Amino acid sequence: MKLSENWLREWTNPDWDSNRLAEELSLAGLEVDGIEPVAPAFNNVVVGHVLSVEKHPDADKLNVTQVDVGQGEPVQIVCGAKNVVAGMKACCAMVGATLPGDFQIKKAKLRGVSSNGMLCGASELGLPDDGVDGLHVLPNDAPIGMDVRDYLNLNDTVLEVDLTPNRADCLSVEGIARDVAAVANIAWQQPFENMMVAQQGACSVEIKVQEPALCPKYLGCVVTGFDTQANTPKWMQQRLQRGGLNPKNLMVDITNYVLLELGQPMHAFDLAKLTGAIQVRKAVAGEKLITLDEKELTLTDDTLIIADDNGPLALAGVMGGLHSAVSDTTQAIFFECAHFTPLSVVGKARAYGLHTDSSHRFERGVDAQLPERALARALALFTKIAGGQVSEVNAQISAELLPQVKPIALRPERIVKLLGAYIANDQVESIFKRLGFSIENQADGWLMTPPSYRFDMAIEADLIEEVGRIYGYNNLPETPVEAPVRLPSLPESEQELYGLKQALVQRGYHEVVTYSFVEEAKQAVLLPELPYVCLQNPISDDMKAMRTTLFPGFLNTIAYNQNRQQNRVRIFESGLTFVQIDGQVQQVPVLGGAIVGSKTPNSWAVTEPRVVDFYDLKGDVETLLGMSHLQNRVRFVPHEYTIFHPGQSAAIQLDGKTVGFMGQLHPKHAKLTGVSGKVFLFEIRLDALSTKLVPSANAISKFPEVQRDLAFVVDGELPVQALFDAVESVESSILQGVELFDIYRGQGIEPHQKSIALTLKIQHTERTLQDEEVEALVAQIIDLAAQKVQARLR
Repeated sequence: MKLSENWLREWTNPDWDSNRLAEELSLAGLEVDGIEPVAPAFNNVVVGHVLSVEKHPDADKLNVTQVDVGQGEPVQIVCGAKNVVAGMKACCAMVGATLPGDFQIKKAKLRGVSSNGMLCGASELGLPDDGVDGLHVLPNDAPIGMDVRDYLNLNDTVLEVDLTPNRADCLSVEGIARDVAAVANIAWQQPFENMMVAQQGACSVEIKVQEPALCPKYLGCVVTGFDTQANTPKWMQQRLQRGGLNPKNLMVDITNYVLLELGQPMHAFDLAKLTGAIQVRKAVAGEKLITLDEKELTLTDDTLIIADDNGPLALAGVMGGLHSAVSDTTQAIFFECAHFTPLSVVGKARAYGLHTDSSHRFERGVDAQLPERALARALALFTKIAGGQVSEVNAQISAELLPQVKPIALRPERIVKLLGAYIANDQVESIFKRLGFSIENQADGWLMTPPSYRFDMAIEADLIEEVGRIYGYNNLPETPVEAPVRLPSLPESEQELYGLKQALVQRGYHEVVTYSFVEEAKQAVLLPELPYVCLQNPISDDMKAMRTTLFPGFLNTIAYNQNRQQNRVRIFESGLTFVQIDGQVQQVPVLGGAIVGSKTPNSWAVTEPRVVDFYDLKGDVETLLGMSHLQNRVRFVPHEYTIFHPGQSAAIQLDGKTVGFMGQLHPKHAKLTGVSGKVFLFEIRLDALSTKLVPSANAISKFPEVQRDLAFVVDGELPVQALFDAVESVESSILQGVELFDIYRGQGIEPHQKSIALTLKIQHTERTLQDEEVEALVAQIIDLAAQKVQARLR
């Protein structure tokens, strides 16, 4: 939220400069993100009255002006602005003035004519663009000779306050002033009187609230007979601009001004464009509304709207409709001021692709007692500026449905427990009195009743937070924290996630953290075989679906890095995926990674860099499996996935159950995700890696090892692992290991076949082997290989 410091100081004025004010607000939990002066430094610029304008005798584009600057004699200034005319008021920089950019104004001669100053445009003074090509024109009633900084109220700063969602009460000048006064322990006061303007006659607009639970209070009145040519005063325009809002017309500006001042959203309808009664109701599915920003919406039946007999007029608490909007030709206005519950507004603006100052406040909560004050303030401002007659207020209030303030118990010992400091009872009471709470003393403490605007107060801890915030967290003493340290023992059979991460880091990976919500279109295209869940109120449209895999986040990260000339990317992440199983959403912890680019970093020693392939990624995955001693139980089974390139993907199976998958990104998905090159990805369930074998000691055999080399001819498509499984299925206590040492295709082998050469390691732990035992084992292995994978000796 942005606000003018001078406006704030009208409500409360602590003896602090701008920096101290920002610091105190931040320490009180209202973090100030920035302090910006409304205009750059300049001096000795006054309001000048141009008395005469004559053409320069030697320059067609220059004029010689006589300017009254309030010093008796007029000063002569040569000016080249196109819009300079006699009788206008303009900003005049006197001789000796310093303009932004340290530009000094001196006496000069322009084409032989003396010039004693400079008439200035907005850009030359660093003011907002006024859309004028030439001098910045001042109103006719601007006092001649007055310092422009004082006249335009430029000795001001804009504070940008970043509020947490629970402090919706501070989304106004009044709200921040209350907190400033409480922190500074000074008085604050409303700089205007709470007075309702004189009312004449009943309101001609009937109001029907059909959803009182969502709108327990709706006020409205009609204003007629006002000056349609009345403009928004300059002071009000300045405050709106410094609050981040653009002035439009008086009627809209009044509602925006009250929004910034008191925090109550309001709306003004053109009375001539209303038909029948105003209705606060749910939309009928399919109804249309064109909003003020000319966006056509198709409404759903869970949307609260303001309507008349002809249909929707506005999204309740969000934005008005274009059809009923006020304009320069509006002759009569219907002002509305309502209390909409957060439940009626939350998520609706985002669902329709909108975000407004009104929805921002109603979603977080607005004081239910504020509409009467806000409407009175708006009517007082409007009639003071434009005149007019105001009808009686038509108030539809369901008092039993309005938020009820509940007292909260507060105990002194609990304050000490949570804040770690003793704060005297009278100080505690003083803090809550300054915050507007009602206090009732009890035997064990107090019963605190928060004011209606502090709807964030619900439990005792909320009150204690207020004590610490106003007392000053920086004033709390430093207290050593003492707590027994009980380190849980990690079972030896449990694999730590940290160890798995370190293994990937040592292989050149970098850990990333990506969002758990992804773009629905990408989710549906990349992995249509995995059912996903969409959020009802997503943060944005491209974060609508809950991820079923880490891959969308990986691909976004790779694209981001590649767009910044980082072509070698190796990343991993551990996190949750969300899958639907039997209609229920389950969270599945997984570990995944992605690689693209060269296998090794660029180096003088690498003469021919090689691009990573499927087997590089498989080696990384096998490293993780090896840490848990699972390599003998895991199989990489060819499997087709939509996201992967055909023939370049595999399911990772543990004891026959799929626990992960890996492969090369399909080229058709590269454009969709914005990546380039061959991208390889893997993902495996963490529970499959979390258990490891406990090391056990075995005696080393004293007896010699026998090795036998066997070369088998098998089908060319047979995975090597299948042959290993066949060989290792032999029931023997003397077969200690099997190793692959050669794969051959070529002369002497049929084109559709290949030769796989294995080394058998045979050894007995208690005696020397006999030749007959070895030969019997080899024969058994040859038979099993022939039976299971149709292998024959080469």
